[in-house]
Amino acid sequence: MLPLLIPLLAAAQVPPRDAVALTGEDQVREICAALRDEPAREPALGVEPSKARAQVLSRVYRLRVPATGFGFGRYREEHQELELNGDRPLRAIEDALSLDLQGIDDVAFRASPEEMKRWAADQGDGKIALTVFFRPSGERCAGNAAARIFRMEGRPLWWQIEGEGGVLAAADEDGLPVDHGVRARTVTVEKLALDPEPPGPGEGDKTRLSSAQVALDRCAQGARRRGSMVVSFSVLGGRVRDPQVIMDGARDEQTASCVAHALSGAPIAGAAGLSGRGTAAVAVQ
Repeated sequence: MLPLLIPLLAAAQVPPRDAVALTGEDQVREICAALRDEPAREPALGVEPSKARAQVLSRVYRLRVPATGFGFGRYREEHQELELNGDRPLRAIEDALSLDLQGIDDVAFRASPEEMKRWAADQGDGKIALTVFFRPSGERCAGNAAARIFRMEGRPLWWQIEGEGGVLAAADEDGLPVDHGVRARTVTVEKLALDPEPPGPGEGDKTRLSSAQVALDRCAQGARRRGSMVVSFSVLGGRVRDPQVIMDGARDEQTASCVAHALSGAPIAGAAGLSGRGTAAVAVQ
């Protein structure tokens, strides 16, 4: 499965190309009418209600949210990631549309401390925007058409922060930061604890698991974000058995699974015949 996983992840690192720009209140009104299976007063879709609903649900929409329509949340300095504030819906199209998107609480963008400060200043000056690509979820729109207020739900496919110079940062459909440019990942064992500790290089010596590095390098090719993992395992005959990722600071289930697979069966240097327990701290950079 792993050789197939890497190309699939790479293919997902671009925004949808067939998205329909959602820019006007009339479009929102039409979409809401279709989701309610109701004919709009002037049906721009030009089809009967049930078919209009199917069309809406099959489309990807692109919505630009101005600086006043979204907020940033916590800054995770250890990972250099800036979270999106998911406590309120996104507001766009002159506040006529409030958009509730699944997983908005888990969205983060790669940002250095300097970028984080600059984005905050640019947001205050209205020089920054959030563009989201999404599909309507199928839930009926709430709100009041007469009052020009609509509330819609959707499933995001792509997020990006945009400034005056273009795209500044992006996140995929799972809310994971997408790195621009070529930036090779590494996955390495940073610390190793064994019980009992065998004689040899020294307590906690990470080189005892150097035999697994080639397999860990393959995990690095598909890693989606930086972070730390803690792997617990048993030791039988000097080899790693039944490794389990008990802490995943990278929040990357696929890479965690890959790391566990890479360590399974790996011989531990200087531990021939040893049986016991072990813990490894793994860094994804």
